[in-house]
Amino acid sequence: RLKAGIARETQLDAFRRSELETFLKTKIVGEAPAMRRVWDLVGKVSQSEATTALIEGESGTGKDLVARAIHFESSRRDAPFMALNCSSFQEQLLENELFGHERGAFTDAREPKRGLVELADQGTLFLDEVADLPAATQAKFLRFIEDRTFKRVGGSSDITVDLRIVAATNRDLDEEVREGRFRQDLYYRLKVVSILLPPLRERGGDAVHLTRHFLDHYNEKFRKHFTSI
Repeated sequence: RLKAGIARETQLDAFRRSELETFLKTKIVGEAPAMRRVWDLVGKVSQSEATTALIEGESGTGKDLVARAIHFESSRRDAPFMALNCSSFQEQLLENELFGHERGAFTDAREPKRGLVELADQGTLFLDEVADLPAATQAKFLRFIEDRTFKRVGGSSDITVDLRIVAATNRDLDEEVREGRFRQDLYYRLKVVSILLPPLRERGGDAVHLTRHFLDHYNEKFRKHFTSI
């Protein structure tokens, strides 16, 4: 068990370094006034005690990079940044990814597993495509936000964590609430701080800078890959 624990911590340390390197290499560039306002707000959120933020904007505007900026420019930077795309899992698997499980919780649960909520303790949990959270998971996540306490799937013991929650969506959550597809109380809990990313068409020359930045990053990535072959 001691060796397994050390191995997990080593893996987490490597993961943290990888996430930091990714952030530094792909950090959003932009000189448009709208983006300057966004980065001013990101700086304030990073240094604040606010533990919940909602990033809204069209696909491709860099919501994931803003979430990383909030984490890596905050006092939580040395703790984990854990990300989950809510549209990638069915309801039961999503709950397991978030909260983990105890041994014997279901047929294949031979060992206990820590979920992303637990792994992100002292750091940041990023929920991308949060509008895709199923209704039952919305209710469970709301309870977690309220007191930062949860139970693993199949567990009976409460686990308490301290983390920042950053959620993102490319959909209009106001409309999702009106249509009854997203809980209003969860919406307000997530939107303690709201960051709206402008689309590229409203950012003037930033589109050119972003394209060049993207190509430079991936050209370097491919060069390293083929050099190592």
